[in-house]
Amino acid sequence: MKKRKTLAFLLTAALTVTMLTGCGAMPSTGGKKDRDTDTSADNTDTTSSDDKKSKDGKVTLRVVDWSDGSAGQREEFHKKFMEQHPDINIEYTMLTVDQFKNTIVTMIKSGEGPDLFPIPVGLTLNTAVAEDWYQPMNDYVTEDFAKQFDPLSFEEGVTHIGDDWYTITEVMPTIQCLFFYNKDVLAAAGVDKVPATYSEFREACRKVTEQGKGSTYGLADGGKQTNRMDVLARSLAAAAGGKIAATTKVLTDNGTAPFDTSQMKQAMELIKGLTDDGSIHPDTINISAPEARELFAHGQAAFLCQGMWCISQWDVDYPDLNYGVMAVPVPDGISDTYVQAGGLSPWIGIYKQSEHPQEAAEYLMALYSEEYGYQSGCVSDGTFVSVIPSINEKYMTNEIMKDYYTIAEDTSKTVPTLVKRDLKANDLYAEIKDVQPGLGAIVQGIISKSITDYNSALKTLADASTAEWKRACEAVGMDFSELEFPNWDPKKDYTNKDYEALK
Repeated sequence: MKKRKTLAFLLTAALTVTMLTGCGAMPSTGGKKDRDTDTSADNTDTTSSDDKKSKDGKVTLRVVDWSDGSAGQREEFHKKFMEQHPDINIEYTMLTVDQFKNTIVTMIKSGEGPDLFPIPVGLTLNTAVAEDWYQPMNDYVTEDFAKQFDPLSFEEGVTHIGDDWYTITEVMPTIQCLFFYNKDVLAAAGVDKVPATYSEFREACRKVTEQGKGSTYGLADGGKQTNRMDVLARSLAAAAGGKIAATTKVLTDNGTAPFDTSQMKQAMELIKGLTDDGSIHPDTINISAPEARELFAHGQAAFLCQGMWCISQWDVDYPDLNYGVMAVPVPDGISDTYVQAGGLSPWIGIYKQSEHPQEAAEYLMALYSEEYGYQSGCVSDGTFVSVIPSINEKYMTNEIMKDYYTIAEDTSKTVPTLVKRDLKANDLYAEIKDVQPGLGAIVQGIISKSITDYNSALKTLADASTAEWKRACEAVGMDFSELEFPNWDPKKDYTNKDYEALK
């Protein structure tokens, strides 16, 4: 009893922090929220499992994650699941990405992990399994369940270790850095062309800001979140032709961490130019990604750099919003460049110490089935691209989602993955310590004007990161040269043949 009450306390405390510090979304009108934020306490039942079992004799499944982009669909799913499984109660908690990482570690250390939970961003499956976070689900799910998935949604070190299946990825990878634009705001400022280059983008932002006279700005974003600022910088640098891995991953360019390359400097110069022009919404540095999404929907910004999850939110909360989606702008004179394609990520798995693994598996099979409507609802609403191909074919009807998906496919390329070259990379990622200030923090510093010399800041980050990566490689017995992929052309997808050529 005491352990269950401690778990309830941890979850309640985490949600209380969210509500008091303003990290979560603005008040909802009943729609879905973004995966960058949290949900309200209304979605959390903190009654201890022991207490509930003594009242109604049901099994209580505890589920914790950050999948707030699908909060509405998840709520409907839970209602239907419990109707179909009257012997199971669902105790569901949603946190922010940052809160989840801290909270789940505390839970597991105390032996009170929830029955189902995802891997925190930046942690590898190998590390999680080595620390007894998860148990294989092979014995609890059916063969038919496994067969319905896109084969590309399975990957060694992401969903599987050998023959053991530990996690299911939430969605098929899609880039999270396209730019939404408010058509009405642009029209009011006399911008009649969707910008494609850095200079066109900066000029459009300037015109909007001047016309807005303190009420509307060129760009808004979740500047409070370093992860969103990191994504912004990496995508702009990649669009400029730079070689850089996705967030939380490491690759070198000419033997060094690629943070002070000419392409990264170009990206930072654009951000500084927007800041100098006064074109970035003044609240940006203090708000989360969902709050920036709200500003955009209210016409306070012409542009927003975020992911597909925004679409379903706006469809519910702002059905009359007149907006479109465009590719990441590129430097003038540059063409045929691409941003990093989304990488497959581990997501939810069954806790090693779960007392109800079969019920947890039943939950997962229902969550990914067409019958229960969660996957189909998320796809039709534009929340994500499902890992179930048949559902995408049948339910992808949202026109903005189609545009986003098409542009993402056309303007992104697969970059090398270190783990595919050497499985020791799993140990490397567990060993590497974050270097501060990181890339996202440098962007925050530029926008807040606390960093005026971004060239020095980037050089310091590159040097310190290179040294740390070398140290970590030595610690795990990995050759530092393997972080370099000399046959990588960022204008092309990196393929299995390219990996083979390096052997």
